[in-house]
Amino acid sequence: GTFAASLFVRAGPYHATRTMGKGGNANPRELKGGKAEQLTVYLYGKAVDVSKFAKLHPGGAKALRIFNNRDATEQFEMYHSPAAHKMMRAMSKSAPEAPRESEVATSVVGTDFAKLTQTLHDVGCFDPHYPDEAFKLGLTLLPGFLGFYLLRSGMPALGSFLIAFSYYMSGWTSHDYLHHGCLKGGQKQLVHWNNAVGYAIGAWQGYAVGWWRARHNTHHLVTNEEGNDPDIMTAPVLIFVRNSPVIAAALNAAQRWQQYYYVPAMSLMDMYWRFESMQYLAARPFNKVWASWALLALHYSFVGYMFHGQYQWLLLTMLVRGFLTGIVVFSTHYGEEVIPGDHGMTLVEQTALTSRNITGGYLVNLLTGYISLQTEHHLWPMMPTARLEAAQPYARAFFKKHGFVYRESNLVECVKYNVAALDITTRNGEWAEMPH
Repeated sequence: GTFAASLFVRAGPYHATRTMGKGGNANPRELKGGKAEQLTVYLYGKAVDVSKFAKLHPGGAKALRIFNNRDATEQFEMYHSPAAHKMMRAMSKSAPEAPRESEVATSVVGTDFAKLTQTLHDVGCFDPHYPDEAFKLGLTLLPGFLGFYLLRSGMPALGSFLIAFSYYMSGWTSHDYLHHGCLKGGQKQLVHWNNAVGYAIGAWQGYAVGWWRARHNTHHLVTNEEGNDPDIMTAPVLIFVRNSPVIAAALNAAQRWQQYYYVPAMSLMDMYWRFESMQYLAARPFNKVWASWALLALHYSFVGYMFHGQYQWLLLTMLVRGFLTGIVVFSTHYGEEVIPGDHGMTLVEQTALTSRNITGGYLVNLLTGYISLQTEHHLWPMMPTARLEAAQPYARAFFKKHGFVYRESNLVECVKYNVAALDITTRNGEWAEMPH
């Protein structure tokens, strides 16, 4: 379960040919005199001073702190609009050269991956697929409307389940729009309209978009990095042991049962995320998040109207939605290796170590919002999900060419893999030997 051990899950031992500065961390530093925190991010071979831009960064200052004195070229490429590229070029025009030893994107793997990404652009994998987007919107919203009707027409069990399914699908659909992967074109279509639809669906499911972005965007940038990726901070409820005797010895009496309560605990995730979403807003000045509060108020007002007089079925809705989302989300990263921030790997190497696909074909892809193609999504997060299947053979061939393991399992095996990573009784080496 250690990073050293994880380097051998490839076809052979991994030897980093380049080094990366440890970079920053997620927590702001207090500076005397109210001065701006000094932040320098390496982009395209330039050491770009982003200190004054940190508070204005749409992705938040946290991402810039993590990539302080660290190459973020690949992460910038995968996540930013043409307008952002134009702004970056202006900011870096007079910037000094970045240390050559810090460069990651210019490695052999990094350069080859950039060529692959361009190939996928050329073959249309980044082109919009509007019929699919319309179909997904229908699959997301229509079950909710039908569920509301059934809930008020004497079929509350089926109605509440359909509302739960609608909320579940809303998570994936809003995710796609907020990644700017659905509507393509100019800045208005790419950013503003994608955001508008993402916010609307986010309000329907009951989560604050700002909270989701703070967690999820950072997760994409630093997947499974210890201390940096918020998605893998599951303590104290879940502590992934991964065969580590040191971690196992530190578990308390309740945590030693975690391999048994892991699956049922997934049903509580909707309630937890709702709480965390409001906690995120409460920690910020009201004048900056009032619109998000208004959307949540609208959501809960409608929920109250839908379930009026039969709130016991609301509990079923939240439990079902939490279980469906949690069991899928936890299957794709949480049991994989945790790596340090100074790993020195390219984006594709990091993804190969930290992401797992869920097999099952088109139906599984559709019903998991294509999160099942987690590897491809992490490599190209702004690619329309309808195009991920077309990109998959390219990803497989690239992994084979460079000796990376392409990790995939069916959903049941993914759950078993996580249980083994949580279980303190898993025999030494057994977790690492499970099929990748």
